[in-house]
Amino acid sequence: MKRKLFGILALMGVLSFGYGQEACNMGTTSDNYGMGENVSTGGMFEYAGAVDFSVPFGSVFTADQITVNLLKGQADLEYINVSFLEEDAGMPGAVIAAFEELIPTASELVYNVEGESFSVYKLTIDLPENVVFGKGKYFLQISASPGDENGAWWERTANEQTYGAFDFFKFLDEPWGGTGYYNKVFQVIGTCADSGEVQPEMGEACSQGNSTEFPADGVPFIANSEIISVADDFIVPENTTFHLTHFTMNAWLLGGGFHNATINIRSSENGAPGAILHSFENKGPEYEQFNDYWPVPGQAFDAASIIIDFSFEFAPVELAAGTYFIDVRPTPNASELLTWEATPSPGIGSSSYVSQDQGNSWIPVEGINQVFTVTGFCEESLGTDNPVANQIGIYPNPAKDILHIDSAQPVESIALFDVNGRKIRDYQNPSETISVSGLSNGLYFARITLFNGTASSLKIVKE
Repeated sequence: MKRKLFGILALMGVLSFGYGQEACNMGTTSDNYGMGENVSTGGMFEYAGAVDFSVPFGSVFTADQITVNLLKGQADLEYINVSFLEEDAGMPGAVIAAFEELIPTASELVYNVEGESFSVYKLTIDLPENVVFGKGKYFLQISASPGDENGAWWERTANEQTYGAFDFFKFLDEPWGGTGYYNKVFQVIGTCADSGEVQPEMGEACSQGNSTEFPADGVPFIANSEIISVADDFIVPENTTFHLTHFTMNAWLLGGGFHNATINIRSSENGAPGAILHSFENKGPEYEQFNDYWPVPGQAFDAASIIIDFSFEFAPVELAAGTYFIDVRPTPNASELLTWEATPSPGIGSSSYVSQDQGNSWIPVEGINQVFTVTGFCEESLGTDNPVANQIGIYPNPAKDILHIDSAQPVESIALFDVNGRKIRDYQNPSETISVSGLSNGLYFARITLFNGTASSLKIVKE
């Protein structure tokens, strides 16, 4: 039995279209608050803004039109520039398609902004050619040439948010910035079709974690002006295989954003974080949800409370029964406060830990548990092996050229298979690393055999 595993979408509307296609759109709605971000171009200043949307596993999305809400005067825009970008570590990346100086096909007054010379208009732009997107996260970028002195401002909203430092913007060729917690009002419109991709049955939906409470505590990611690692544990029950698809954490931010992080899944050794089993470097969030402003102990100002979700849906992390630590180290970013929310209430397993040397040594934070949830699918496993004693770690995963093997016992051989079960590589008496360069991007399975006769199968993603 197989089923499709769908990702998270930003207000994805669907309407029957026929013959395997459906009309669909992705985007956000206005909260009529009258806030905007400068996207004016064609004059003395050159601004641009970007916002993200996601196409789920199993779907192909073909875009032929967009709508955006802009704050502007009564004069028509001279033109609007539209680009679609790849996602790169949670940020706007390489250009997929770019359309210059488009003329909106429709302009609809949404509401007037009290006391201002501009109003909010919904603009419809037909794309000169269709843009096709497979599964994954993408960014819509626009800039607009205003028709009068009021400029062009992309409307922002706190509703239906899909990504955290939502107000991505740039000036000229500067790097992308953004430290606010509002999304932009837009729709990407087109058709959705079944890609034919399927995920194997992975059992029943399951999750576990530590809940938030008020007043809350926190463990900072910044100590002595340096970024540190914070880790907490979760437990996969006996006779269970857990397929991790989402990791969600609560954070406090002040004066900055949480653009991406290195996330490691570690073994548990004597109740503390151990060897890295899976590593994801500079991983961007699937979404960040603004959760109001909260008072933070020791801070004069309230901080933004943000719920941050990291998705592993396209390559679920398979974990056998045992105790694991999830270790988070944010990528350095301009921020006055960057804290993982914590609770003094009893949580899963042991207390959380911090590391100031990138995981080489760990210090317990006694009596504290981090606020997080791990979500995925659980299936019964009837194996009799001791998974903790026989744990084998591979990292980074996804891998580009080199794959590191971390095993408590010597490795005799590693056989690599493609998704059709064909053996494509065989490594005898491998060292601590093996080369996966030359392999096509995609999913593989490694059969790792130890000299003690134990064999394990692990998923590997080549990127």
